[in-house]
Amino acid sequence: MSTPHIATLLSLLLLAGNAAGQSAAQSDSAAPAQPGVLEKVEQAVVRGAKAAASGVERGVKAATKGIERGAKAAASGVERGVKAAAGGVQRGAQATGNAVGSVAAKVGAPAAAASQPGK
Repeated sequence: MSTPHIATLLSLLLLAGNAAGQSAAQSDSAAPAQPGVLEKVEQAVVRGAKAAASGVERGVKAATKGIERGAKAAASGVERGVKAAAGGVQRGAQATGNAVGSVAAKVGAPAAAASQPGK
């Protein structure tokens, strides 16, 4: 819940509490309004505001942890990709060397001389 939403919610709760207190005072004009009820409503509003703020804080912390975990997972994925690519290059080089040796053997030239350019 964003800050404007919390402020709106608190405003509505305060208005509802004041309206309830005023209607009770108007309906019971002979008896004074009970301060205990109003205090309880105010305390409930304060507790609700604290709970909302706590929920927002927890949400921010959870989002931060999620971002950190995502970054770690991305770094791990990149590292694994680099290792896989390096392994692929190494296997490709080995296969090329094997092919050069095989072709050189069929042609009759020594493999070391055939794999060196310019000879």
